[in-house]
Amino acid sequence: MNPKTIRYLSLILAAGIIGFGLSFGFLFGPDWDANGRSDSVWLICMLVTGLLLLLAFWYGNAPIKKDASSQERIAHNTQRAMTFILAGFILLSFQLLRNQIVITDEISKPYFTPKNELVQDPRIIRQQLTVQRGTVRDTFGNPLVSIEVKDGVVRRTYLNPYISPLVGYYSPLQFGSSGLEASYDDYLSGRSGTNPFVALTRDLTHQPIVGNDLYLSIVPEYQELAQQQLGTQDGAIVLMDAKSGEILAMVGNPHFDPAQLAFDPTVADDLWDAQTKEIQKRWNALRDDPKKPLLTRPTQGLYIPGSTFKTLSLSALLDLGKATPDTLWKDEGKLTVDGAVFNDPNRPDKTRTDWTTTEGYIFSLNAVFGQIGLAIGGADELRYMERFGFNTAIPFDIPVEKSRPFLTTGFLDKRPAQASTGFGQGEILVTPLHWAMLAASFARDDGALPKPILVKEIRTREKVLVKATKPEAWLKPLLPETSKAVRDIMVKSATNGYVGLNGGGLPGSGAIVGGKTGTAEVNPQQGINNGWYIAWATKGDRAFSIAVVIDNKRGAEGLTDAMPKANTILKRVLSQVK
Repeated sequence: MNPKTIRYLSLILAAGIIGFGLSFGFLFGPDWDANGRSDSVWLICMLVTGLLLLLAFWYGNAPIKKDASSQERIAHNTQRAMTFILAGFILLSFQLLRNQIVITDEISKPYFTPKNELVQDPRIIRQQLTVQRGTVRDTFGNPLVSIEVKDGVVRRTYLNPYISPLVGYYSPLQFGSSGLEASYDDYLSGRSGTNPFVALTRDLTHQPIVGNDLYLSIVPEYQELAQQQLGTQDGAIVLMDAKSGEILAMVGNPHFDPAQLAFDPTVADDLWDAQTKEIQKRWNALRDDPKKPLLTRPTQGLYIPGSTFKTLSLSALLDLGKATPDTLWKDEGKLTVDGAVFNDPNRPDKTRTDWTTTEGYIFSLNAVFGQIGLAIGGADELRYMERFGFNTAIPFDIPVEKSRPFLTTGFLDKRPAQASTGFGQGEILVTPLHWAMLAASFARDDGALPKPILVKEIRTREKVLVKATKPEAWLKPLLPETSKAVRDIMVKSATNGYVGLNGGGLPGSGAIVGGKTGTAEVNPQQGINNGWYIAWATKGDRAFSIAVVIDNKRGAEGLTDAMPKANTILKRVLSQVK
């Protein structure tokens, strides 16, 4: 190989290494990734790479001799002209590498975020704005979302502020989607559940895509009543059909209205930028709000359950055969375990020291259930918590946080932790949805936690059924006789215990009711508590369950803050059962 060729190849190789190094660092470097791979920086990187390659190609080819023939001059100039094409080919390869491998997921999203300046595929954006997305309807078929088509683009409007937080937002130009809009995006957008022949015909004839409709289990009357009962207080309420698992009402505070984030593409083009900026401000306010209103409290809120957890401890105790409902326990007003002192202010008779298991439950005696926690033991307590669904993702139509038995590894190995867990403190965290399911299990004949249902059916715009959700049992944690024994004790709680003494039995409703209150200490120094109530009610062939939590309130108690709200809702529901 002659020196000229070696010099030429060396220059090209050096330029290629430097240029590729710059591009590779941009594509995969952690610093770039942390700061967002902006298109402007990428283009500068490509420009530098291109100039290096052109310089290498141009000067790597030795100048032509003065006495060169015309044929040699043409060949030389042609060679130099080809350097532009070759450099362009290399840069195009870099761009394809970036678009098709590195940022393929980002560039295919039909929305952008302020941190990124990624060039989006205009066809995807156009498709998202023109698809006649399916609507969402309540249990009676009334629309909760409407669409308006103007000049080929579609405006999406959220109609019911009480139910819209469950529907979630659909923001094709900015934030994507959440809630049901995200979970059922394929059906709502028509990608799933659509006749392939019809979809192909629409595509070939350039007709708009038509999505499918969701039919929810939510009863608007109950949803509105639940929100009214919750008012502005932080917390959550979940009402469900205990037999089918259908969610009849599900509300939480704080929450947001997805209408705040809805983009209207039907306005004039020159208003798009201002509208986008205004929506971005609203998003920033929601995102930065310390109360996190973007979280769906009934499914993503994690709360200390307090004495409502005694229902699970009671279940484990009886199922293990370590005691009976009539077993006696000593309670003198406090329990000391390895130096840890747990006070018990709940005894209705301060002179008594012997209490049965049933009395310990219906009067919510912490000292009794601290001893029950010790009798069960850490390993079995954890085992039964997991049998009731802790550490397991609940199958549902929108995201659900897993309920957690503890936060610290090995927590239940210690006796004081076993005692405090037994009466519902410790490090336990549960979601309101999970607790409504737990209550529902004792209203059912099979003792199973029902699989919760929010979307009952999916239908085409012409109301042709695409998919129907069938009721299913999710978990069966207890022996049938144990479930019945706990059920009977919950009924006694609602008739003879504190719940019953304060109207929790719903006299005059014609229903059989079981319930348990709970007061969980969140910040004992400031008297900040969670007030809980879980209950079930059966009437005729119908069965319902409810979970109410009042969050982070000074002096909150389950008996005074949560139970009255649940009773108001249950009375309304039961009054409509023949």
